[in-house]
Amino acid sequence: MSTNSSALNTVLFAGGRGSTSISSALAMNQEVALTIVLNAYDDGKSTGRIRREFPGMLGPSDIRKNFSNLLKTQNVDSHVIPEILEHRIGSVSSLIDPYGPRIDAEVLGHIESKTAQIPRNQGDKILAWAEIALAELRGIQTRQRDFYDDMAIGNLVFAGSYIEARCDFNSAIEMWNRLFNLRKVEIINITQGENRFLVAIKEDGTLLPNEEAIVSNQSTVPIRDLFLLSDELSSGDQDELKKRSLEDSVEFLKERERLPKVNPAALAAINSADIIVFGPGTQHSSLFPSYMTLGVGDAISQRNEIERVFIGNVEADHDIQGETLRSLLYKFGSFMNKGSTVARDPSSYVTQCFMSTSRESIRPWGLEEGFSSRVAIGVHTGQWTIDGKTHDGNRVASGLILLSNRLQELSTAVGYISISVVIPVLDEVDRISHVLEGLLKFDWLAHDLIPEFVVVDGGSVDGSLEIVKNFPVVHKISLVRGVGRGEAIRKGIESATGEFVVTFPADGEYEVGSIVEIIRVLRNSPVPVVFGSRAGFCVDSAKQLREIYGGRSFLYFASRWGGILLSLISGLLYKRWVADTLTSVKGFSRKALDSLSLAGVSADWDLQLIVDSSIHELAIAEIPVQYRPRTVKEGKKIRVIHGLRASLVLIKGLSLR
Repeated sequence: MSTNSSALNTVLFAGGRGSTSISSALAMNQEVALTIVLNAYDDGKSTGRIRREFPGMLGPSDIRKNFSNLLKTQNVDSHVIPEILEHRIGSVSSLIDPYGPRIDAEVLGHIESKTAQIPRNQGDKILAWAEIALAELRGIQTRQRDFYDDMAIGNLVFAGSYIEARCDFNSAIEMWNRLFNLRKVEIINITQGENRFLVAIKEDGTLLPNEEAIVSNQSTVPIRDLFLLSDELSSGDQDELKKRSLEDSVEFLKERERLPKVNPAALAAINSADIIVFGPGTQHSSLFPSYMTLGVGDAISQRNEIERVFIGNVEADHDIQGETLRSLLYKFGSFMNKGSTVARDPSSYVTQCFMSTSRESIRPWGLEEGFSSRVAIGVHTGQWTIDGKTHDGNRVASGLILLSNRLQELSTAVGYISISVVIPVLDEVDRISHVLEGLLKFDWLAHDLIPEFVVVDGGSVDGSLEIVKNFPVVHKISLVRGVGRGEAIRKGIESATGEFVVTFPADGEYEVGSIVEIIRVLRNSPVPVVFGSRAGFCVDSAKQLREIYGGRSFLYFASRWGGILLSLISGLLYKRWVADTLTSVKGFSRKALDSLSLAGVSADWDLQLIVDSSIHELAIAEIPVQYRPRTVKEGKKIRVIHGLRASLVLIKGLSLR
């Protein structure tokens, strides 16, 4: 597939089924040209049997699965071909004569019964390839009796194409690409087709002698290393390794390792990609071995101008029990380095990670406490799954397009935007956990938003910061006590990377949904500043204020009339009629933030926004938000002195106009 200059050229490193929902969504997007890159080291069960009978051939299973998936995705009438390719022989006949005509009739009969429903050229070629493979197998007398048991017909079809391609594995894949002609999609093998066998060794010295063992149920001891060998380990080799120490076993396997060279087609796809995606799946078989290809790491590391995104697993497969995001990323980097000319940090290969939360769990699988999401690689958390087990391909695909540096107009077409929520905190030990859980459980993706959360602690002494540390998905900033809420917000905004920024308090008085409403205004109107107003939206604001201040008349009147006074001053002096100047929920576009000074310590920060917006002629919109106030006893911090400072800001600001 030649690259398409008008499309988003996307390279997806994938396996068999782990990334199918994502590849399907990308393949359905008219703005995307997709290259699926995979390895073919599968040797489990029927795939291992067919590899042994066709010496030199890699495993065809993942090739078959990806073609089947995409044929069903791109054309509702193409379900017949996947029905042929995915049909399991053993599920039809329990009596299989491995040396007689029975199996031939069964396989060819099944294909012939379906070919009338598909284009003739495709049906004839599928049948011809199956006949080639069966003819070859009839001459093999060493085949075990259960050879065809649970064998996918598609594996036989691929074996036939492999023979027709003169035993050139990559040429056989090219023949499949031409025959099935997927729209803006190409499937390629990462290597030049060298026959290699995958072996792993665990941290306790346990040998996993083949790919089948790597994906099977095993202990929670992490896998230490992977190796690609030219030949399968013999039973004698395995016995010898059991006698050796861990380090000696590693050295033995290193000496036997022969890394393959990168497929020129894969290299061309990487070099012309607008975004590179490292998909989810069985990491130590479907994905990590692909990176152990000579030339791949060097090529990817040189694409500094594009996003390279690691999609985290939803849960732990057998091979990654006991792993974390940190350990997987470092393994990812080490396997990339195997085939590279120099060793590099993982951040040389990955720029972003997608990690999935759910309504039940705010901590994505693999994201351990203490992981800093902003050191070098950005982490984007959200409910990326359909059911907590399977990635929602449409959500992930939209997020990937948003992150791409190329064709930025696609983010608007797709609908996703990035936002930053800045949360200043000061001594909120009783409320901060509830607030952060609410933010993390909220389904932002349902509103086409990808959030980042920036928590700025202003010197808490009650344990608030320790609670925040239990939420590894948020970016944390710690300031000395006394700097003030305004400075905390300014620092948070400086660190924010979203297209829009919203301030949100840690006191639990506001609903998370208010952020969505503010973003909707910022996104769909030219207004660059939006205040979430509490004024006029209480059932009985006077009664509510009395409850807040516990019958303290002075504070009650100061709060009620002080707020009105600030609104009047801002309206009269600056023509900015804002009913709730001191709301804690405010939203800004990037354009607005470039103009605002963000100066101030407490309430004066809020009023400085009005002064600056007037100077730079920025419109302010005000929308109602849900509000559940707490009382002074419960920790409400606003005081009369804050209101006085705010009014002085308005008066002093006149000299700047």
